[in-house]
Amino acid sequence: MATCSADRNGQCLSAAQKQLLASVYAGARTPSGQAVYSGFPWDPGIAAANWAQWKFVNSQVLDPAAGYIFMTPPRSLDPFTVDIEEGLKAITATDATFTTSASAVISMPGHENPVGLVPVRARGAKILVYHGVSDAIFSAEDTVALMRRMDRAVGGSSADFARYFPVPGMAHCSGGLATDQFDALGPLVRWVEQGEAPQALQASARGAGNPGGANAELPAGWSATRTRPLCPWPQVARFQGGDLESAASFRCTSP
Repeated sequence: MATCSADRNGQCLSAAQKQLLASVYAGARTPSGQAVYSGFPWDPGIAAANWAQWKFVNSQVLDPAAGYIFMTPPRSLDPFTVDIEEGLKAITATDATFTTSASAVISMPGHENPVGLVPVRARGAKILVYHGVSDAIFSAEDTVALMRRMDRAVGGSSADFARYFPVPGMAHCSGGLATDQFDALGPLVRWVEQGEAPQALQASARGAGNPGGANAELPAGWSATRTRPLCPWPQVARFQGGDLESAASFRCTSP
């Protein structure tokens, strides 16, 4: 988007706004430069109300309280201040009472130690992960990092038992400029019971009349029943020609 040369008019961003957005998407760091968390992917879902709510409202109202509660040991909310480096240490700390850190508890199993998922593979279990690319809370890039660590831990064969399906445009759990309605359970069951690994998930838009409720953030130009394939990372969906509203017009290919 262009940088505003005069007053903001909805078609440009000021230099200060661009700098702020770049800082948000780069991911938090401590004053000494240590990364606190992954950066976030640039994605059209930034236009979703869900994204703004979590970034600019809930981050001030809910997240600080959760951070205090998740510290080891938990701390009082009075006073409501904490040094970011001290806080980072506290949410990854353990003691005699809290033998597992809050960071480990809220992370996906295997996130900190992907080698621990090897027994999961050995007993024939399967893992199917999906994540909205515009999730404002948990970064889809962090899930990519998990998949890379997992793949290294099992010698490059993680796709045999674990697949990750990013959902472009989807905000936290749902919504955004996205085809955010899909069945992930059925393909997982077929993978476990019939050995049929999912090559893609078919997702649909929640337009007017959708039994699950309409997504008010869908662009006016979209079909109410638009479908898209959700591809297993690192593949991406590429248009092959035909009906732009149909998943059949796309194919999952290497990036």
